[in-house]
Amino acid sequence: MREDHEELILRNPAYLACLLWNLARSFADNGSGRSPNLTHMVIGTSMLFHAASVEKIRAMKFDSGLLKALSDVPELVAGGQTRLEAALPTCLQALQLGVAARIIRRESGYGLPTFLALGTNLPKALRDAEAATGPGISAARRLGAWFAREDLATVRGRMGVRF
Repeated sequence: MREDHEELILRNPAYLACLLWNLARSFADNGSGRSPNLTHMVIGTSMLFHAASVEKIRAMKFDSGLLKALSDVPELVAGGQTRLEAALPTCLQALQLGVAARIIRRESGYGLPTFLALGTNLPKALRDAEAATGPGISAARRLGAWFAREDLATVRGRMGVRF
């Protein structure tokens, strides 16, 4: 894990857009083609900003689930609401960049917008750039899979966050 993990993401919305693309792709792959909504993306961003969460999540198996991660390391939810509120502006900026770059498509529907990862892979230039940031990509993929398996109210409850 890089020492400047949080700074890397906060100062690089393009990197966060790639992480959110991976979260959305994994969500769709594990959720029968459904797309994550804005709430999923903000919760995911708040966890991806937190180096300890990334380190724990990336080391787990896809089948483990969010409940196991939080029961193994309950301090991952400490400060979750504050992290979530701080993550919102950067998450929105990264989603906007992802939509403008055409790696993510915003879809309207009932309630909050959802975000579809376009393509089965990121463009080659972005895939090449992600080699040094593997832990974040792995964590984003696991979060997408875990979020797809649980309803949003359960995810919010486990994370102890309110909107």
